[in-house]
Amino acid sequence: MKQRFGQTFTDFFSLERFCLCAFIVLFLTFSVIAQDLPGKIRGYKVFKAGIAVKNSVEKSVKTDKSEAFVKIGEPVLADVSLSGITFELFAELESVEQNGTIDFLMFKDFRVNGLAVEVEEYKNSFSFKKNEPLVLPKPARIFLSTPQTLRGAYKEIRDSKDEWLVTGRVFVFGKFKKFGFSFKRVIPVEINLKIKNPLRQNFSQSD
Repeated sequence: MKQRFGQTFTDFFSLERFCLCAFIVLFLTFSVIAQDLPGKIRGYKVFKAGIAVKNSVEKSVKTDKSEAFVKIGEPVLADVSLSGITFELFAELESVEQNGTIDFLMFKDFRVNGLAVEVEEYKNSFSFKKNEPLVLPKPARIFLSTPQTLRGAYKEIRDSKDEWLVTGRVFVFGKFKKFGFSFKRVIPVEINLKIKNPLRQNFSQSD
């Protein structure tokens, strides 16, 4: 009887310890996920919202649960120099639920076909209204830098791809109004879409 009780106690203790370990693992996992972004960036509280991002060809589905829609326009070749190539890119925004003001945009970890690019911080503030599409007052500027990168990527970018894969994250800093309240927030927006290759068209015309 004592042996059976001792075995039962040991089994219970082992199960309890296993549950505790499992809880710790889950807690650490969720902590890592939560720490993907800080609570605040530049004094703006981070808020994750459902933002649907499309290119100029794709159609936004207004029946989904997205809180806003972003349509990325076709890139335009703005400048070619020894230091790199600069493109300009317009975008159309539409908020479904809120009014507000965008203070500025910050771009992080942007790549074109796997090549790291620089995107200037967008400092042109503008206001928007619910359910009213709005085009950015000025285009965003993308810079593909360094002669070494250009020499290695020129043929790949110009000749082999009709479309470019653009990935990265945009942080939208602003003040958003809903139900009469104003909130100072920064919204991270994930970018993963294809756009037309502007080099093919521009350089084919110049050849």
